[in-house]
Amino acid sequence: MKKLSLYLIAAAMLSTGITAVNLRLSSIRGAPSTLESMAYLPGSERVRPFMLGFNTTYAHYLWIKTMIYCGEHLDSDRQFDWLVQMVDMITRLHPHFHEAYEFAGLMIPDLCRNPDAAKVILERGMNVMGDTKWNIPFYLGMLYNKYYRDPERAAICIAAAAQVQSEHSGKLARLASHFYSAAGRGAEALDVLLFLHETSENPEVKRHIEGKIEALMAGGDTLILP
Repeated sequence: MKKLSLYLIAAAMLSTGITAVNLRLSSIRGAPSTLESMAYLPGSERVRPFMLGFNTTYAHYLWIKTMIYCGEHLDSDRQFDWLVQMVDMITRLHPHFHEAYEFAGLMIPDLCRNPDAAKVILERGMNVMGDTKWNIPFYLGMLYNKYYRDPERAAICIAAAAQVQSEHSGKLARLASHFYSAAGRGAEALDVLLFLHETSENPEVKRHIEGKIEALMAGGDTLILP
């Protein structure tokens, strides 16, 4: 009986929280952006004990609300004060939610002007899914290159993306080689080109890469991309 009572209390708290989220997000359109508050949205670590195993369900629910929130503000004031917190909570509650990481890498730096937040979320995704989803290390690598002017870190991330088997592995390997070369790390650039040569089944690609390898080893190729 005691366990049932605790379950019912937790369920009621969760239901109340979801209702509060729903009502608050539904009312955002008419509220001044400078006065909006996301105090109703607790940190994931505080809310997790009340999820009763429904973490992913709540994350998907919040994802829908996040898309609504983003769309409404794109069409109005273009202020996204709580977008980072919403996406962060989604990825904490559901660490394998690939779409949320993609959104973080593509949208948060531009919409929120907050590449640091996107980097933190993407690095979390790298730890969880970096060996199964090429997109996450790719977005992180491009973030390092564009916002931090760090071609070495960009190369490391994109080389990791190339290791994930996909139809994009060849292009990713060439891009990683380019960034390694730009960072002055010719040995790593060569390693990536060798990886591309070994894994490609296209004779023309192999021939092209062989030329790149020869040029790099001769010190005459600073741009590895075709």
